[in-house]
Amino acid sequence: MTLVGWAADGFPVYARYGYSVATDATSALKVIKSSYRIKSVPDAKRPAISLLPMGTFTQDFEYLAGLGDLDECNGRSGVTPEFPKGIYHYYATESYPYLQRCVKGQI
Repeated sequence: MTLVGWAADGFPVYARYGYSVATDATSALKVIKSSYRIKSVPDAKRPAISLLPMGTFTQDFEYLAGLGDLDECNGRSGVTPEFPKGIYHYYATESYPYLQRCVKGQI
């Protein structure tokens, strides 16, 4: 796990990899996945998908709890190398939303 920065709420941001079991530092590392997906039906008044494909706009995505590893703010609670007792932390992911779009961490 690579610490790449700190979010506006003061919680750490990690790049791409995390423990496969969030609370177990001995578990294997894996690519962490967001829980967002492209909507199956575009919003009303959206430009035609023949002109601008789905995924062009933020509104083209929806959060689905449990789809990936992360919550709606691209974070989760668990242990990290810097916080072996656990902490809420965010991830930079390979797919939307890439970086968190909200802050959720609480002490």
